[in-house]
Amino acid sequence: MGKKRRRNKGRNLFLFIVLCPTFIWFLIFFIIPLISVIVYSFTNAHMAYSDFKFVGLNQYIKAFTKDATFMISLKNTVLASVIIVLFTIVLSLLLAAGLNSLRDKARQIFTFIFFLPSVISAVAISLVWDWLYSKNYGLFNAILKMFGLPGQPFLTSTSQALICLCIIQIWAIFGYYAVVLLAAMRSIDKNMYEAADIDGAGAFAKFLRITIPLIKNNIIFVAIMSTTVAFMFFTPVKILTDGTPGTSTMVILLHILNKGIKNSDIGYASAMSIILMLIILFFSLIQWILGRERKDGAKHYKEVR
Repeated sequence: MGKKRRRNKGRNLFLFIVLCPTFIWFLIFFIIPLISVIVYSFTNAHMAYSDFKFVGLNQYIKAFTKDATFMISLKNTVLASVIIVLFTIVLSLLLAAGLNSLRDKARQIFTFIFFLPSVISAVAISLVWDWLYSKNYGLFNAILKMFGLPGQPFLTSTSQALICLCIIQIWAIFGYYAVVLLAAMRSIDKNMYEAADIDGAGAFAKFLRITIPLIKNNIIFVAIMSTTVAFMFFTPVKILTDGTPGTSTMVILLHILNKGIKNSDIGYASAMSIILMLIILFFSLIQWILGRERKDGAKHYKEVR
């Protein structure tokens, strides 16, 4: 008993030493800032003044009733999120299925190529796409002119700018999520597909009735993560348009930055940050609830049969 007790104490001490730095980091860089933002959101805190007072829900009410730019940024953010999430899921699924059909060597090479944008600096990506979208000397307009088509304004158009920025975000992230889905597809038992082949199921039927149901949890993960990324859409917007032309590309994070840093309105910026966090949490919970059914391989196999 004495040796066992000393062993347990040693194990607990080791766990404490290992986990303590992580907990301290989490406390300093997540818990304390989160609590501070929540507290500030109920105040009129301003960087120009040393004192502040609690104002209740006034900052939240202001966002929805007195700040027209916030409502515009919310609409733009939701629209961008819908575009980014839908296309990210579809493209990552198609890419993962395509990569899964390749031989090992080719699959490794193309997986690396498509994964690469996810580790490149978002600033560098934005600058490259800025050149591609350039109205006067961009590659896209040069291609259009080669086919006798008129050049497009892209980032300087109120109707095109937000979509162009969404394309950049989709291009940057869908390869990463394709790798996640590819890993899930590679873990599916090949006997399922062989049984489906015996039953005469085609490639599309196998993909729809075996692959999709068995990687549903991974698809939900992609949906939740891409939703978070989409609502945190910021770098391409800030670098390429800064919310212009007009307010067509004004998103919530950019509006928070303008209010919190440029205007020094900490209380109001904190309230908008909490609103954004709750929106992300809301959509993530919806996605989780809609897809929380447990996967059942036998059931899916019966459907194929």
